Amino acid sequence: MPPEHVHIISAGENIHTAYPATFRILPTITHTIVFVESSVHEKSSNPDIEKIRHVTRNAIEAVKEISTSLSIPHSREIIYPPTYPAVRDAVARIRREHPDARFTFDLSGGSKPLCMALFSFAPWLEGEVYSTFDEKNARNIPLPDRPVRTMLANPNYQTILAILIRMHRREQGTLKKWVTRQYIFKQLWSMYVPSRTKKPKPGDPPVPPVKNKKGITPAFDLKHGTFSDFMRTLMDAGLIMERISSDSKREKIYQITESGETAFRFFATATTNSLVRTVLQNK
Repeated sequence: MPPEHVHIISAGENIHTAYPATFRILPTITHTIVFVESSVHEKSSNPDIEKIRHVTRNAIEAVKEISTSLSIPHSREIIYPPTYPAVRDAVARIRREHPDARFTFDLSGGSKPLCMALFSFAPWLEGEVYSTFDEKNARNIPLPDRPVRTMLANPNYQTILAILIRMHRREQGTLKKWVTRQYIFKQLWSMYVPSRTKKPKPGDPPVPPVKNKKGITPAFDLKHGTFSDFMRTLMDAGLIMERISSDSKREKIYQITESGETAFRFFATATTNSLVRTVLQNK
């Protein structure tokens, strides 16, 4: 069975002519998904706008017919404003549904907000972006590599980001959106998963279980040095921010960045732990 190849198109007036031409350079497409802004399906009293919407809707239907004739599964994503988070959540869900797929984007049509949102998320899928611009044939737009996917294969990074997202949600509308280092450490402590576990040698005495003050026994003990490495790596990747607390000059506090939440949406897995699963399921 050939590997999956998901092709994402931003809906515009001429996508039905660009789509067939795409197969000359992307013959391996197995799924086609058209991203359509909700306004395309809303009536307008302005005849010029209504004409554009009518042409765009016809182009979307033509892409569907072409996909059907080629036996390529086709679907569409209706994007409601605000565009950026709506596109983020849709693309992240599609990636979870097709975790091993190759992703390509055709951003030749659609509004600037829609195209910019899709373009900004393409690197998170290691996707390839194409656009016709003013030419007849689609051209590839180079994108930088991002090592975030490999980093978040470590479940501890997923858990830290989930802790920060959960706290951010709880405090929406308040001034306090920063989380103390001590709080994050205590939360991660009971869910910590070491990347490498030293196997005991024959004859070694059994290691006594580590318990915190509440009697919770994790599978492994989390050291402060290891925790510091986690936080430093997340900061270096631009996924979290750090500053000194105004309440105590000795206390560091943290906040998740937009890139951090995007990385979590794309690469965290619900099987990591109950916290990660809950945050993923609640947008």
